[in-house]
Amino acid sequence: MNVVFLSPHFPPHYFRFCLHLQRAGANVLGIGDEYDENLSPELRAALTEYYRVEDMHRYDALVRALGYFTHRYGKIDRIDSLNEYWLGTEARLREDFNIFGVRGGDIDFIRRKSRMKAKFREAGVPVARGQIVQTVEEARNFTRQTGYPVIAKPDDGVGAIATYRLDGETDLADFFKKKSAVRA
Repeated sequence: MNVVFLSPHFPPHYFRFCLHLQRAGANVLGIGDEYDENLSPELRAALTEYYRVEDMHRYDALVRALGYFTHRYGKIDRIDSLNEYWLGTEARLREDFNIFGVRGGDIDFIRRKSRMKAKFREAGVPVARGQIVQTVEEARNFTRQTGYPVIAKPDDGVGAIATYRLDGETDLADFFKKKSAVRA
């Protein structure tokens, strides 16, 4: 089995996933922008091979790396990063290389809280009420229905980045003064 990890060095303690895959007999292939000598000794030992790219945002460089690994090791069976930031890139590479796993059409259901909640509801899983709001007045209408506290976070975001607990009208007003132009 050939498993490719994007940015296998991040987060640093995730090398264990590579290590246990290697122990299970997989070829663990890494693609990242970190120099080889900066990888931890444990990660280097777990990787069958590491392909360094200058910039992980250059899709053509990732395609070349996967092409190299395919030529050298055969069909790639899985690709992962264990980092939510790369979900879209992973999905695109899976499509382009016909690798099993989440494809581009499924990413919105994983990344967008609103789409994820809709899927959970379809499956009968209870979820907290939520609404995408653009204006302070839309937010006030929502809080009239739910009361405080409310949690404000981007519909499409990574982890808990830009997540705020709003306990009342003052917090809500402050949030809208400071919030970026992205959907909240």
